[in-house]
Amino acid sequence: MKKHLLINSCLVVCLCVLTVFSGCSDFKAKYARTVNVSVPAGQAGELFVETGVGSITVTGADVTDCNITAEITVKAETTEEARKLAEQVKIEAKPSGDKLNVKVSKPVELKNRSLEVKFKIVAPKQLKLDCSVNVGSVNVSDMNDRIKVSGNVGSVFCGKVVGDIDVTSNVGSVEVEYSEAAAAACNAAITTNVGSIEFAAPAQLSAQVSASTNVGSVKTDKPITVVGKVGRSVNGTIGAGEGKVRLKTNVGSIHIK
Repeated sequence: MKKHLLINSCLVVCLCVLTVFSGCSDFKAKYARTVNVSVPAGQAGELFVETGVGSITVTGADVTDCNITAEITVKAETTEEARKLAEQVKIEAKPSGDKLNVKVSKPVELKNRSLEVKFKIVAPKQLKLDCSVNVGSVNVSDMNDRIKVSGNVGSVFCGKVVGDIDVTSNVGSVEVEYSEAAAAACNAAITTNVGSIEFAAPAQLSAQVSASTNVGSVKTDKPITVVGKVGRSVNGTIGAGEGKVRLKTNVGSIHIK
């Protein structure tokens, strides 16, 4: 059974890698440009950031504007073609209701494999955050409200977490570290198909905990009152059990710190 799961997982990884890199040798040239955008957060309560291939880094701060730096890289047959296409790529930062949306607008000639956009954003720390990336890493720190991350291939790191967190990834490790200022009762849902999960909880964590893996191990540094058997899955209570923590991976280990 383990061997079967490992083979399937390796196939998933290989297919993902082939999807990203197949045909890249067709592109002999590339062109990069950097765009800086500053947008008032206004009455927005949530920041939504989306990119296809690239990365997202968001740092919370005591500011009123969202300061966005986007590194745009385009690959094409010639440098001139890459430059023309790169100059047509726009960074849209627009409010919609109570949400500020940051997205990439690209010409129809571009395919995902030939365009990479890396976001570095300094945002008001009180905003809720929603990040979506197809291929690439996500790095979040110092955001004081709910954090949601959705990714296909790439690692996720969320540091100095204070509020609830929801992370979903297909292939990639997930690491979450709570701030010393976080409340004991936290709600966290973290799922990855292939990859390890490291969960550094609030010091005085109070939650009902469920952690499971098909291939790997589950380890906790915190005392837990366990319900049922202990193996590749652990269900139990830490502290008074006020919050809910759900950690799940198909292939990989889970460590609760």
